[in-house]
Amino acid sequence: MTKFPKIERENIESWLSAPRYKRYLEIADEDDSAALNLYLWNIGLAQAVLRDVSFFEVALRNSYNREIEENFNGDEHWLFDASSPLRKPILRTNKRGQVNDANRINRNIIDHLKAGLRDNATPDDIVSNLTLGFWAHMTDRHHERVLWIPILHKVWPKGASRSDINTRIAQINNVRNRAAHHEHLFVPDGETCSTLEACKDAVELFSQLASEACSYVYGDKDRICSVSEFVSNNPAPCSVVI
Repeated sequence: MTKFPKIERENIESWLSAPRYKRYLEIADEDDSAALNLYLWNIGLAQAVLRDVSFFEVALRNSYNREIEENFNGDEHWLFDASSPLRKPILRTNKRGQVNDANRINRNIIDHLKAGLRDNATPDDIVSNLTLGFWAHMTDRHHERVLWIPILHKVWPKGASRSDINTRIAQINNVRNRAAHHEHLFVPDGETCSTLEACKDAVELFSQLASEACSYVYGDKDRICSVSEFVSNNPAPCSVVI
């Protein structure tokens, strides 16, 4: 780890904020040098997380978009057609007896993106701007009959479980969001963390969606995720679990 000039805690807290820095101090036993090194290490870890997730996310959205385009027969692209499985009302009653539309958020996201892009924006422009959370939502239980069974199951290996795929993508998205928002991606030694597991899942699911591309990025055999490589080459300055 690179050695840095001495910096006072007040300067660190002014930069990171006291609440954010507190997490690092707690694990580093109130040692400012170790805590700051842990923060810098976490930034490197976040970069590795985003690398793994980015490869998977692009493969996921293109696979889903391609499959829906090939199987949806509407007057417009599936992003805009009122009969699309991502736009038509899917009404569900919750435990409190309230009726909710499972596609309301999807419609709002698509329409908001369309309104914010140039007038001649194409469906591909919108697809490329949709978040991983949007694609993760496609395999939830509300979309099982309208989307998973008739269309999206074809993207995955035969016999794949919708529930399992959904859980894994949701966890990948959660870890991705933590990395993107510069949150800590570790826990104290002895606790349970999902960062490494999520990135291993990202590589595995990437290989199921685009095997040749995955082999090109990660190699033909081991396909070791970027997070594993980062930790192997950059030991954490404190005892933590990822």
